[in-house]
Amino acid sequence: MSAIIQAIFINPPIAIARLGGSSTPQEAFQWIQNPTPRANAETVIAPDWSLRILPDSSVEPYMPTEISLRDGELIRPVAPFFEIWAKMGEPGSAESSWIDTPLTPALLKRFKIPIANLSLEVNAQNHKAARRAANPLLRFGTTPPVVVAADNHANTPLLGVSPPAATAPMIPTGRNIPLGSIQFLLSKPQPVNGQPWLAEVNVEVLRFRFTPARGRVYGPPDTSQNHPPPVGSPAPPVLEPFNFLNPDAGWRGTTGTQASIVSPWDTYDGADDGNDNDANDELSLGVVDDTCEARIKVTLRFLGATGRTLNTSANVFVAPPDFAPDRRPFLSMADEINDRSGDMARRNAAMTTAERERWVEDLFERVYETLSLFNVDHYRDRRSMDLPANARLPRKITGDGMLEPLRAFGGRDLLRNPDFTIPNANAADPLPLTTHARSRHRYLSDLQALHDFVQLRPTRLKELIRQSFHLRSSETADATSMQMPPLMRNSNALPLTLSTWQYDLLMSWVDDIIQTPVASPLGRSAIVANRANERRDEILAGMGTSTNPAGGQT
Repeated sequence: MSAIIQAIFINPPIAIARLGGSSTPQEAFQWIQNPTPRANAETVIAPDWSLRILPDSSVEPYMPTEISLRDGELIRPVAPFFEIWAKMGEPGSAESSWIDTPLTPALLKRFKIPIANLSLEVNAQNHKAARRAANPLLRFGTTPPVVVAADNHANTPLLGVSPPAATAPMIPTGRNIPLGSIQFLLSKPQPVNGQPWLAEVNVEVLRFRFTPARGRVYGPPDTSQNHPPPVGSPAPPVLEPFNFLNPDAGWRGTTGTQASIVSPWDTYDGADDGNDNDANDELSLGVVDDTCEARIKVTLRFLGATGRTLNTSANVFVAPPDFAPDRRPFLSMADEINDRSGDMARRNAAMTTAERERWVEDLFERVYETLSLFNVDHYRDRRSMDLPANARLPRKITGDGMLEPLRAFGGRDLLRNPDFTIPNANAADPLPLTTHARSRHRYLSDLQALHDFVQLRPTRLKELIRQSFHLRSSETADATSMQMPPLMRNSNALPLTLSTWQYDLLMSWVDDIIQTPVASPLGRSAIVANRANERRDEILAGMGTSTNPAGGQT
């Protein structure tokens, strides 16, 4: 027997698209180890193989010489490509024996399947207003879903409209909010040789591209008249001609009481305009944006009366631009997915010592890169809580200059290390808490230093790092303690934390370090130094050769 197409799948199954006003999409890049020392990050971004769409809708791979994030004042959008793959296997064979194979026109031709029998269906939706006002008729999106066959290479717009059932539609009849576009690309035979990208990119695989919207906001007619911009803002909330939404649809004027079914409830324009004496304070202005979530379903229909139909799907999440692309967040999409995996406890336990060491080092490097963007002093002023009696030192740390010692991070905070004093803000250092935090986290981003830290103070990390979704009785969304990560909020407006799997893995590593018998706090230095030497060699190699990263996003 010969292999047949048993299934199809989309690579990647999940992607992030980012809004941008430029008509030129962002080129591909990846994070690499920083080849030269830098004070605020262990990694930098480097160009990767990118795809240029030609006039005939085929793609041409190229390696950018530099990364451009803007065209003048306009931010370049992130517009991900998706490839369609097949799983090949003999009839009746076990799924474990199937082989992943690029789906190409040649493969379809082998099974006498017209390319038009491959199609995609896009359902792009924005439910922000619907969720916050508890009114499903305020959602908008592609109704019905947009269907595109693989032989149609036009860039097809995704136009958001209100549901047909809405008697007072937020988007008036005949109008729409563009949510981006979708395009099936023309496949061409893969060259045999002569191209430097052959090992990285397959131009023959069937692929499509999702391009997000431009990052506009829309509102009722009066949003650019009755609500002047805050001091310093360059424009009113909504610019013409985007102020055409129906003010009587139910979103304009929604109050915090109505929206409190979600948390945080005040995440809409008008929820807090900063004027406590305004009678319209905490009323929605009726403004929406052009972000969305898109579900893309791909269907392959075989010929014949008993022909099979194969389906697969992918998701695109459209988000604002990343204003710090060379800094890695400590809580990533991969961490969120791992947190929802049923066997993460088993996988964590099965990690080798080397794997766990590398993971911990990477986590603390990411923590430092996040902190390097953070004004800790500012957020302490805004969100630090008053210390309850059981969270206070008996007396202030000697020589500490932080104002308001009875607030989190102050000189009476029980979580403070009394060996370190922090001065008050002055002309030489206007952000002393930020300076101290960066210095300490820079130190702890080195694995050897982290080993020494844990062995000198075995319980310190467990005291400092907040358990996943843990909230003290005295904490609120706007008043939090010094527990790490401090002063940042989760999507539910409560204190941000590591994911459960991150926290459990880190504490398992801490236990391993504590239980390792050593003669002195530096007893494991040789083990850690090996990793430090590896990193040094990687950096030196990067400085001496040109970077040509593999496995780039296409």
